[in-house]
Amino acid sequence: MSDEGGESCEELLNLLHQRMISTGEWSSTLSQMLRMLEESGWETQLREQAEKEARAQNSIQVGALVDKLGGYAHDTFPRTVRATISAKIRDYLDRNLEDA
Repeated sequence: MSDEGGESCEELLNLLHQRMISTGEWSSTLSQMLRMLEESGWETQLREQAEKEARAQNSIQVGALVDKLGGYAHDTFPRTVRATISAKIRDYLDRNLEDA
C-alpha cells in the first residue's frame, strides 16, 4: 500500500530509521530504552523466563524458544517504556517533518 507520494510504509520507516541514525537520534533513543528496560527489571525477567523455558525442554529447540519468548516479551514490555520511546520518536518527527 502506498501513500500519495508513492512510498510504502516500509519505505517511510526505513527513511526515518536512516535519518535517525544519521542524526544520532537512533543511538540516543536506543540507549534510553535499554536503560529504562534495565531499570524496570524487564531484562532480568525476560532472561529468567528464557532459562525457565529452556529447562522445560527435553532438548533445546531454538525456534520454539524464540516463539515463546517473543510473545512473553511483547506481553510484558513495560507500557511506560513504550509510551516514553513513542513520544520521543513522535517529537523527533515533529521537529524534523518540515525538513523531509
